[in-house]
Amino acid sequence: MQMKTKNREIEMEQRKYPRVESGNLISYLLIRANGEITEQGMGRALNISQGGVLLETTQLIISEHISLMSVDLDNNLIEIKGNVVYSKSNGSGMIVNGVRFQGKHGEIIQFAAK
Repeated sequence: MQMKTKNREIEMEQRKYPRVESGNLISYLLIRANGEITEQGMGRALNISQGGVLLETTQLIISEHISLMSVDLDNNLIEIKGNVVYSKSNGSGMIVNGVRFQGKHGEIIQFAAK
């Protein structure tokens, strides 16, 4: 797939896993390095892959560590930890946050698949 801008083309080539569009609601906790929870909130997954998620929120996420929680179709709570790679405005009043998943491969697959 060829993109219009060179920067976007390079970005696509660097992705390890394909992204799937989503609209799932995700709860999150922001966590300090010492494990202290500093904030909680809700966001919407714009897209997701085995490597991470693009999370849309109403506020900037100023935390390196994040815990993401969602519910699957059987009402099971699924949680995965991650690192916030970036947090920036999308120009429409919302914030997009790139989150890279941490954890074992099986945990990541379970979260990404739900």
